[in-house]
Amino acid sequence: MASTIHLAPLVGSAAPQRPPAQPTILCIDDDPEIHTGLALRMAEYHVHVEHAYYGEQGISDALETRPDLIITDVRMPGGDGKDLIQAIRTQASTIAVPIIVLTGVRDPALRARLRSAGADAFLQKPVPVAQLIQLMETFIELRRA
Repeated sequence: MASTIHLAPLVGSAAPQRPPAQPTILCIDDDPEIHTGLALRMAEYHVHVEHAYYGEQGISDALETRPDLIITDVRMPGGDGKDLIQAIRTQASTIAVPIIVLTGVRDPALRARLRSAGADAFLQKPVPVAQLIQLMETFIELRRA
């Protein structure tokens, strides 16, 4: 990555009588079926799902949208998961965003590298949706719609 993007922090807060804001989930995966499946399952909850289909787009979208949670694949065009995680962890605006790696790669050494790069959790594809939702709930509040 040749350049770094810096964004100013958001200012202000919602009035106490308003309902809590919907969490934003950024899904970064080159498989459209993952996006479709996640969007369909998350329709049951008060969340907003953003989609990115390759690594560089995921980094850009994470810096722009400042999601509450990132779910990412490892191997995809335009930057792999490790590079993506490292880039997200170097920006003040995204350093604390939880990152769940969801991949079909079955390599314990890769898992260790991703954890050391800053991944918060790691799940193997295919993953039962209930397991993914349970893990997501450790990072964000999921309220049924």
